[in-house]
Amino acid sequence: MTCDVCGHAMRGGPVAELWVCPWCYAWTEPAHGGHELARARYEPPDRRWERAETPEPPGGTAHAYGHLGTTLCGAGYDGLTASPYPWVPGWSSACPDCEEAAAVIDRRRPAEARDEKRNRPLSHPGSNGLPFQDAPDPAPT
Repeated sequence: MTCDVCGHAMRGGPVAELWVCPWCYAWTEPAHGGHELARARYEPPDRRWERAETPEPPGGTAHAYGHLGTTLCGAGYDGLTASPYPWVPGWSSACPDCEEAAAVIDRRRPAEARDEKRNRPLSHPGSNGLPFQDAPDPAPT
């Protein structure tokens, strides 16, 4: 599957039928029996990420959950999940490496895709028609 936001290959997410782009972190899921696709709209870094939660927090540092089973900075911990609480860059406890990753990911989102109100993705420019069908599906993760 191909990301309609940036054109990179997507990976299967931690939840069945969820696809996540490891480049720009846009996520998409089939809806209505698999005939339509829905995607979360763009949110800036200070409203986009959940705080990562582990059974034993890593030394008081607040990490951002990265949707792919790790923190944005790439750290993995046993039992890592997304909490119901936001992670905000700039907080004194925010992991500086997660802050940098969030800024890089935000810059990867094309400016023309930031103000969109749609939740049904269109084909990526240059694709052969249907969203996500112009690249082979990745191997199951």
